[in-house]
Formats: sequence, structure tokens, C-alpha cells
Amino acid sequence: MRIWNGYGSEHSMNLVLIGRFQTVTGAKAAQECMEALQALAEAAWSDDDWRSHDERMPRELGEALSRMKLYDMGRSDVDVYALDHNVSREAETVRIWTDESDVQGLLKVLLHHGAKVEIFSRHTWDEEAATRSDATDARNRSDGGSD
Repeated sequence: MRIWNGYGSEHSMNLVLIGRFQTVTGAKAAQECMEALQALAEAAWSDDDWRSHDERMPRELGEALSRMKLYDMGRSDVDVYALDHNVSREAETVRIWTDESDVQGLLKVLLHHGAKVEIFSRHTWDEEAATRSDATDARNRSDGGSD
């Protein structure tokens, strides 16, 4: 019998990223940029990319990032957009939901477009960024005490 030992994120972060912009135009630009990055990432994504030792960015991807003026983005930042996430916009606010722990590519786009960013786990906080009562009770039971 063979026993596998490994470590990973288990895709259970359950994060919410909220970007608040000064204008609706900034929020729209960030959302459109994220949609374009998702299309780029999905077009270049391959299930066996992790086996490749060549981490260089494909020329086409570099050119696309240059056209979008995203000079600080790397290949791994773009790869994040191929993973499961949801983006929505309401007026000046962009919300992103993801189970991934690597959110740097998402953050870079929000900040590039001028957002004030808030990040929290939905394991502990609700959508209004208030502490979930069931999360506090579970944490107290696991800690053996109260706040």
C-alpha cells in the first residue's frame, strides 16, 4: 500500500475581496480588465502547466498585458484568472469571491484602477463584513474559552 502525504490550500479560503472606487468609471474599468484577463488566462491555461519548468511568460500574454498597461503582472498573476472566482460590480464597488489563497493578481488589478481594498474570509464574516455569530461560537468551542 502506498500512502500519499501532501500539503495544499484545499481550495477552502472562501475569500471576498471588495474594491471601492471613487467613480463608477474606475469600477467598470477594473471589471472589464478582469474579464479580459480571464479570457487570456483561459486561452493559455493547460492542466499540465504545473509540470513545465519554463515559467517564462508567452510573448502574446506579455503583449496583451502591455496593451492593458499592467506592467507589474506576471504569468502567475494572470493564471489566477483561470481558476474559479466570481466578479460582480454595483456602482463604485467591485466584489470578488474566490476559494483560492493566491489573490495577488486580483489585488493588482483593483489597485491599478485606484481601489481601496478590503479582504475577508466568509468563514468568519458575513457579506456586510460583520462577524458571523456561528463563526464566533465555533471558534470559542475550538479555543476552549470565550472572547
